[in-house]
Amino acid sequence: MMHFSWPQLINNLVFKLRRFRYQTTGEESEHALTLTYLCPNAKKASGGVTVIYRHVSMINDMQMDGVRAQVFHPKDLSFRYEAPFANLSFKPNFVFNKTREVFVIHEMWAAREASIARDKGIRYIIQVQSGYDIFRKTDIDSVYSAYEYAELITCVSDDIYACLIFLFPEFEQKIYRLQLSVEAELFKPATHKDNIITYMPRKLEKHSTLVLNYIARKLPASWKIIAIHNMSQQAVAELLSKSKIFLSFSELEGLGLPPIEAALSGNAVIGYTGEAGKEYWLDGQFHEVSCGDIRKFSELILSKIQEIDNGHFDFSKIRQNIASLQNKYSKTKELAGLQGLVNQMIMGGKESANI
Repeated sequence: MMHFSWPQLINNLVFKLRRFRYQTTGEESEHALTLTYLCPNAKKASGGVTVIYRHVSMINDMQMDGVRAQVFHPKDLSFRYEAPFANLSFKPNFVFNKTREVFVIHEMWAAREASIARDKGIRYIIQVQSGYDIFRKTDIDSVYSAYEYAELITCVSDDIYACLIFLFPEFEQKIYRLQLSVEAELFKPATHKDNIITYMPRKLEKHSTLVLNYIARKLPASWKIIAIHNMSQQAVAELLSKSKIFLSFSELEGLGLPPIEAALSGNAVIGYTGEAGKEYWLDGQFHEVSCGDIRKFSELILSKIQEIDNGHFDFSKIRQNIASLQNKYSKTKELAGLQGLVNQMIMGGKESANI
């Protein structure tokens, strides 16, 4: 039986009634644009939350005249994640500037929060980090209305873009492609690699357990398998730098970053693309398995181990792939996308003020 404290219960009740807390003001703002990123609360920051915090930090780092970004935790305004980012700012209230502030709503809450924003006259855009969470806990009509009235719809992968075009072809002109980055200076191969296989047990646990059981009796004694779980980013990077094989159990990802990080760290990547992974699934280093094909997954792992043990693994190909991935997922490209987003929102605000 779950137990809740009175503060938790009060917080949850206040959150349910938040529609009545949202307000707008038409007062002049010292900022030409404020981007307010809606962010959920959880015990541990997910990849999507990390992107929200990082984008707020990066926009503020640009130090663009009159532009700022802030994180908004409506369930508890004082909530904070421990995040390795500088220049973070947090919205302290529910008051939005009607022309100079843009509410950035993630796709999982888009239907309900966009409805509030429209009722209150708040400008908003929708930030889509997964094409498979668009209909989470809502109905099709509510989702359509949310996207119909959004000023812009952002996405971070080719797969999300394709999902949005399939669902909302009439909104193609307002779909804006952002690029995510991976810290190439952190994720890189160690000088000496060990016979280690890494994987993340929180991803499709039933599948990973089956695969490990399938190969258990056939795994050479010189090899070991290490789970990546409850580790700091630095610890993950150190482990990936030493391992040779990473097992991907991605499931319908918006853009799964761990396989990219593993590849940058010099691993052969075996497993599921999660669909979005197809944009970085490079030949020679990535080996796709159809989701649920446990036997094929196991066969590929053992085959790759034998190839490495026999000295036939093409590490020169991996070096080429690393360079390609570093370029594709660079901070420079992520910054350029955010700069373009800011410029579009500023122009949208000027048009809104002149109506």
